[in-house]
Amino acid sequence: MLVITNTSPLIALERIGQLSVLPQLYGNVVRPRSVLIEIEDGLTKYGVSDELLHADWLETREDPPEMRLRRELGSGETAVIALALRENADLVILDDLAARNVAAELGLAVSGTLGVILAAYKRGVLKDLRLAIDSLGMVGFRVSQEIVDRMLSYQ
Repeated sequence: MLVITNTSPLIALERIGQLSVLPQLYGNVVRPRSVLIEIEDGLTKYGVSDELLHADWLETREDPPEMRLRRELGSGETAVIALALRENADLVILDDLAARNVAAELGLAVSGTLGVILAAYKRGVLKDLRLAIDSLGMVGFRVSQEIVDRMLSYQ
């Protein structure tokens, strides 16, 4: 299974101590070079762990040369979508709504941080769904109450 992720899901999961759900769910996960650069550029802002930079399950691939999609997308989102199209990825993990919409329009399977959390809970990788959702809120991840209620209905 080829899963390609953007920066924000990696940082959000790392900040709540749940980065390990990614390899538990998907095995190896790919990030484009642009995503690694965003993480490195934000080291002091995000305070990320060494695992986020050097995890053996997290593969960095070069950005595709055909990275022209839409102006409203950042370089990380664009690289994720372009790489996913080129490599025929099974799943992209994006939180930005515009990027998610573009990916879906292009026929890519899309998830976000909350989708990863829910999948981890459903597969028994994550034991406390409410704690994970609350933890995301405590680190500044914004989610509507409607979505929280919908997610918690799976308990």
